[in-house]
Formats: sequence, structure tokens, C-alpha cells
Amino acid sequence: MLRELRIKNFAVIDEVQLDLGAGLNIITGETGAGKSIILNALGLIAGERGSADIIRHQQDEASVEALFDRVPEQVAVKLAAAGFDSDGDLVIRRMLHRSGKNRIYLNGSLCSLNLLSEIGASLVHIYGQHEHHTLLQAETHLNLLDAFAALSDAGAAMGDRFAALTCAWQELVECRQALEQRGKDRALLEMQAAEIAQARLTPGEEEELRAKKNILANAEKLHQGSREGEELLYEGEAALVGRLGKYAVRLRELVAIDPQLEPTLELIEAASIHLQEAAAALRGYAGRVHFDPSALEQIEDRLALIQRLKRKYQASVEEILRLQETVQATLLTLEQGEEQIAVLEKNFARASSEAWDCAARLSDERQRAAKKLKREMEKELRSLGMAETTFEVRFRSPEDKADAPPYVIAGKKLSERGADQVEFYFSPNPGEPAKALAKIASGGELSRLMLALKSLVLTPGVVSTLLFDEVDAGVGGRVAEIVGKKLKAVAAHHQVLSVTHLPQIAALADVHFVVRKEVEKGRTFTRVERLSEKARIAEVARMLGGIKITEQTRRHAEEMVRGK
Repeated sequence: MLRELRIKNFAVIDEVQLDLGAGLNIITGETGAGKSIILNALGLIAGERGSADIIRHQQDEASVEALFDRVPEQVAVKLAAAGFDSDGDLVIRRMLHRSGKNRIYLNGSLCSLNLLSEIGASLVHIYGQHEHHTLLQAETHLNLLDAFAALSDAGAAMGDRFAALTCAWQELVECRQALEQRGKDRALLEMQAAEIAQARLTPGEEEELRAKKNILANAEKLHQGSREGEELLYEGEAALVGRLGKYAVRLRELVAIDPQLEPTLELIEAASIHLQEAAAALRGYAGRVHFDPSALEQIEDRLALIQRLKRKYQASVEEILRLQETVQATLLTLEQGEEQIAVLEKNFARASSEAWDCAARLSDERQRAAKKLKREMEKELRSLGMAETTFEVRFRSPEDKADAPPYVIAGKKLSERGADQVEFYFSPNPGEPAKALAKIASGGELSRLMLALKSLVLTPGVVSTLLFDEVDAGVGGRVAEIVGKKLKAVAAHHQVLSVTHLPQIAALADVHFVVRKEVEKGRTFTRVERLSEKARIAEVARMLGGIKITEQTRRHAEEMVRGK
């Protein structure tokens, strides 16, 4: 519950403090005195964005500070999860600076606007002067029905099922599209795979073929050179091996004379052996190498094929081989694509079944809740002076379309909210058919409809403080008194803060504040005063009698205040 509110340098407010109480807190005052400014300041506490425009003239900073006690459990859980102390009281402070360096404090520690917005929705809810006009928007009716039926958990489950359905459908569509695109390229891929496979390329083959080609092209030269070497070393009359052998015999005689030549003899004998081996190698090579026109032609044809493939694919042999692996993998994916689509279709069918089952259960609960809401609303409206009113919750479905997605069945479209669309219908006159609110409800009727709905939809403990900004607009007389009693009934379970111009409502206050605008030394100031019982009677008398307050008006006001 909101215990204390301090506002400083906010619009025309210099500095005010409101000590609020439980039950119905009423704010009254002349038009333009600044009553709604107080609710705007509380909007900052609830997490609304602030602007430097609301900072009081000639001031650099504005602040709004609120003290709450007994915060709702969901607020305590969120605060604890964010690392804030959630025990005891909660102090929220908003600081707005012209430089744009705005700050938020929770119990003295800096806090983000996102966190404040999350907890603010559970601390304070503001119903503005024109909020009842949202009843003219059919899309809000489902929210009100779900809130009345306490279907938040069921709605969250429906959202999860719909998200899973959407994901399954997207995966199936993407797979089908990819398979279709690859299918269009199948012929090209198969041709590439066949062409590369037929070529039987191997890494390093091109370099090896070029080396072989070079040998074959110079076969005669290689054969002749090898024969010349053999003759020089071994076969000719002046062959080195023979001559060296003769000298080795001579050197052996010299070694007998001087053993110091023994190492030299060993070198010559080793050289003779190496030369004989070299001559044998040259003889063998000369016997193998010979010009083969057909072999050369085959190599040239093979190289020409490799060059053609390299030009076609703008790649090296190694890159072409990697392309072959990619093409084969793609073709394999095509072969497996139908199997994958079959799996995804089963996943989608399962997700669809679960989503529709969840939607069906949710629809059943909404249908039951709609009947109960009709009874309760007509009862509430009778208490608000609309005795012959008919209220209905009608379920409708969108038109079935030829291009509808697969989660539209028989004209019913599934969404994250389920398969229902609802609209409130209303007839204030007996014998007249109920029609959509947007077509027939007047402003006063909408105000009472909204108040009736709020008294049914809100449950104890969900939101600690409710703010009504002239929710009684458009009503008066006996109905105003009934509206006030309805606010009083809501205040039995919630702290209610309401701005009003009606004395019938002001007289029911548990705590009464009056807002006055004053001018001092050429500057405007808004003052807020918590009224004593005597002062409350005077304020209600002012609201009843206007400028001139008679004794009769004062007595009437006293009866209203003390007879609440």
C-alpha cells in the first residue's frame, strides 16, 4: 500500500507531501488546480517514462518519492531476483534532470527503468479519464474476460504452445523451400558430379603428368646422353673404369714400397666400383627410355582434360575435388530431404494438435466465464442505476481465407491468445437487441461499464493501489452516489486514490485531500492539504453549492460526510 508521496518541482507543484491511508483516498479541487498532476507524478512511480518538460520552471531537477508497505508477493520476488532487499518497506525515488541524467532509486540503490516498470504494474494501476473508451476497442474485451476468469496461467500455456507451433511451421517451410531450390539445381549438380567423377582426378596428378610429358618429349636426347655416359665410363677403349683399374694395379706396387699410399689406393678402388655402378645405371636407363608417340598423346589428352575442367570451374584440381565432395553431399541431402520433411511434418502435426487442444480447453473455460461475467455484470449495472441493461459476451471467428496459414481450421484462426475473439454487446433498453458497445454506448454508460468491470476483474492482492482519474465523468445525481459506493466497495480490497468533482463521491472518502492553486510573488504554486472532518464538510459544501455556500448547503454536506 502507498503510505507516503512526496513531489518536488513537478509542473506547478513546488513541494507537496501526501500521507495516504487505507481504503478510499479522494482528491478534490477546482478545475485546473493540479489534481491530475499528482496522478501523473504517481505514473513515474509506476514506471512511466519521464520528460524534462515536467520540471518546474527555473528548476533543474524534479523528484517524486513514494513509500510502500506490505508490497505484493510478486513484487518481493522480482526485487529479490534483481538483488534488492525486499523485506519491509519499499521506497521508490525518481529524479528527473534537465540534462537528461535521470535516476531511479529503490531503497536507496540505483535501479533500471525496466525493473521499475515490471514491479510498478503490481504496485500502482492508473485508470485515466478516458480509459473507459478502451471498451470501444473489441481487442481489449478478451483481456478483460481472461482477467475476470483468472486465466493468466492458461493463457501463458497457450502462448507457449503457439510459439512451438510457429517454430515447427517455420522449420517445415524453410526445409521445403530449401529442398525445392536444390531440386531445381539437381540436374546441374548431377552433371557436375558425373563429370568430375568420370575425370577421376587425383591430387598432384597434373604435376606428375607434366613431368612425364617432359621425359617423353626428350626421350631421344635422354637415351643418347645415357649411352654416351656408359661408353665414357665402361664400354669405350679409353673408358674410365678400365684405365682406372690399370692404374690401381700400378698403385698397389707402390703401396708395397710405401704403405702410406694405402688410403689413396682404397679411394681409387672405391671410385672404380662407383663408376661401374653408374655405368650400369646409365645402361639400364638407356634401355628403358625411348620415344613413345602414343604415350605422349595420352598424356597430352589427359592434361587437356584437366585444363578444360580447371577453366570451366575456375578452380585448381584440389578445389575441383572439394567441389565434388560438396556436390555429392548436396545430392545426398536431396535424397534425405523427403525423409527430413516427413519428420518435420510429424513435428508440426504434433505441435498443431497440442496447440489446438490447449486452445479448446481455454475456449471452454472462457465460455463458462463469459456466462458468469454476463450474470455478474448485469447485477453490477443494476446497482449502478442501469436496471434493465442486457450485457453479453459474444464469441466470433474471422472469415476463412483461401490463403490462410495451416493453423486456421474451419474459419477459426489460432493465435498466441487461442482460437477466440470476443466482443462485448450491450442493450440499455428493454426489448432492444444487444449491439456492440462501440455502436450504442454513451459516455456515461461507458464510465459505469468500466467501473463495473473493474470491480469484478480486480481481485485482492493483485495490485496494491488503484488510481482513478475522474472515472465518474459523465454521471451525476443518484447514479453518482452509486458510483461512489462502488468505488468504496473496491476500496474494501484495495487502496483507492481517486480524483473527483462529485460531492456524492467525495463524501465517501476515508482520507480526503484538497488541491488548491495559489499565486505568490508572481509565481503559481499548487498546495495539497489533508482535510480534517470539519474541513471535509466545508469542501463537500463547496462542491455542492459553488461560490455561495448557504447554511442549508453546509448541513447537507455534513449529512453526506457523516452519513457515509
